[in-house]
Amino acid sequence: MPSITKQEADAYDQMIDAAAELADLIETGGIAVDEYVLEELTIFMAENAQKIRQMFKKLTHRFP
Repeated sequence: MPSITKQEADAYDQMIDAAAELADLIETGGIAVDEYVLEELTIFMAENAQKIRQMFKKLTHRFP
């Protein structure tokens, strides 16, 4: 079993927390998504947060 550092464990926990928050946002937004798909999607988004953040920085208009 590979050992991980406390820093790596904390980073993983933060990623899981972000995925859970994304799932809550999607669910409260009224978007119906299969539970498994939602979990996979939000983990993917949390793992790629920096890339997603860069994409959103390009937006010039704020939407309501």
